[in-house]
Amino acid sequence: MKSSAKNWIWFLALIGLIVGGGLFVGRNRRADLGKSFTYSLDEYRQVDPLLIQYAEVEPVVPAIGNPTALALARGFVCVGGSNGIEVIGDKTIPVVGTVTCLAFDDEGTLFAGVQDHIIKIPKDGEIQIWPSPSEKAYLTSIDVDDWYVYVADAGSRRIWRYKKEGGAPFEIGKKDWANGVRGFYIPSPYFDLAISPADGSVWAVNSGHHAVENYRPDGMPLSSWEATGMHIEGFSGCCNPSHFALLPDGGFVTAEKGLPRVKIHNVDGSLRCVVAAPDQFEDDVTGLDVAVGPNGKIYVLDPARNRVRVFEEKK
Repeated sequence: MKSSAKNWIWFLALIGLIVGGGLFVGRNRRADLGKSFTYSLDEYRQVDPLLIQYAEVEPVVPAIGNPTALALARGFVCVGGSNGIEVIGDKTIPVVGTVTCLAFDDEGTLFAGVQDHIIKIPKDGEIQIWPSPSEKAYLTSIDVDDWYVYVADAGSRRIWRYKKEGGAPFEIGKKDWANGVRGFYIPSPYFDLAISPADGSVWAVNSGHHAVENYRPDGMPLSSWEATGMHIEGFSGCCNPSHFALLPDGGFVTAEKGLPRVKIHNVDGSLRCVVAAPDQFEDDVTGLDVAVGPNGKIYVLDPARNRVRVFEEKK
């Protein structure tokens, strides 16, 4: 046999040994990685009962399917979903598309984000459809005061500030290190905001950083806090909190996905208490939109159960 042929035989045999050995090791070791490689959320689903300071009461049940957005106004609970907005106990407003966010002004005008554009629905008057603010727009949160309409755009990772009559929006959140703006890091379509009733500033979630940030109406940053961690004091996963609402005293009601739970944080971000623990929700639920009622009750949209769940502070 020629030496070149022998060399090829040895080479192929060596390759066979390497591949066979790799398969043997992989099959025999992969299932035996040990406890340190096991990822489990079970220990974090348990919450100290002393931290849970709210109790669940009778829920509100919407008739609309696929509930995706929640707002409260003048004693009414309003839920948006596929092709409609239901003002529970009053009326249903047909809409083309899926409603992704809702807000009322003090005059009863309803502003709704429908995926990539805003619909303005006056209490008495003609419905207006505003054009999309960007080619990548996916609107996930909206709020309104006496002067402006703010909308969070998870697709463009921007906040758009409109005048109440519409028109071209002003952009907030573009990275500007010179003025202390790091930009929004939004890895998933959960991007929430709320207007502070105290000073008209805007609070927004920077979910990829597990942060809540405060901006002036002109887009300049004012303050922020963040809390990363699996334990109850922090936020975990790729992007949390997914939703929040402001309390009259400046505190924050926060909701999370991945490890679903609803909590209250103080103005500085420290944990005040728990509203609802993870074991009160389905494991994979998302879209826990939250709102605060004038009576202090916490309203939580639970798409998995097709309910608006209601929690009141324990006596």
